[in-house]
Amino acid sequence: MSNQKVLDKIAKAASKKKSGVIIGLMGKADNETLVAAIKALSEIGDEDSCNHITHYLDHEDGAVRVAACKAGLKINTEYMRTRVRHQLAMEKDASIKAEIQKAFNEARA
Repeated sequence: MSNQKVLDKIAKAASKKKSGVIIGLMGKADNETLVAAIKALSEIGDEDSCNHITHYLDHEDGAVRVAACKAGLKINTEYMRTRVRHQLAMEKDASIKAEIQKAFNEARA
């Protein structure tokens, strides 16, 4: 399945608030698709979405980690804020850490 078809499926599932469909597509997704899926899950914000977003907070790709942190901050529960603070403390890549800190600061504003 082409990347655009997957992105279209993610958008359609997000508009219907169907996190299960999005989560199912994430298993074999590339990093670009993961970022889109994480963003869509942040729009839904249900328990499954939160649980799956936390799995990507320490992903090997920095863009995915940043997307997961931004999604967690958008969901804005105490648990998600705590997980993002933890990721910020554990982050080793200075540029990624700066992006996460910027997102954290913007979320508090």
